[in-house]
Amino acid sequence: MLDLVSIGSISIRTRTDQRKRDRIFNMDKKPELDPHIAYCGLNCAGCDVFQATAYDDDGLRQDYADKVKLHWKIEIDPAGVSCYGCRDERPKTGFCATCEVRACTKERGLENCATCEDYGCEKLQRVHAAMINVGKSVDGVAWASINLEEIRRNKGLA
Repeated sequence: MLDLVSIGSISIRTRTDQRKRDRIFNMDKKPELDPHIAYCGLNCAGCDVFQATAYDDDGLRQDYADKVKLHWKIEIDPAGVSCYGCRDERPKTGFCATCEVRACTKERGLENCATCEDYGCEKLQRVHAAMINVGKSVDGVAWASINLEEIRRNKGLA
């Protein structure tokens, strides 16, 4: 049975106990200190694929594969559903494997988009729009922007 967990305005389904959820979803951190904040500002810990990997949960892997089949008519092997977050160098699943923001930020040697001189560029806007198209919640994408803005403020860039 899946539990519904809410973190701010983001709700996720999970099969884990509260102790594991607290360890992964430490939302008291400043975004620039949270290892789950992706280059684009998204919190990877809220992603179905990240959760399936972090919890080694085959049920969540199957749920993701079913979603992909339903929405995009693509069959994927649930065993290949794996991601340890944007900043981790291990292979990514789906959209994140080819993310142009991740590639650009790494190429420029930046912590994230918030510290880029081209902050708010078309790449970032395209990726945030694409996230909604691949099933990320509008709230999650809004939080990505909020995280980047907070990082900019904390670093004196805004």
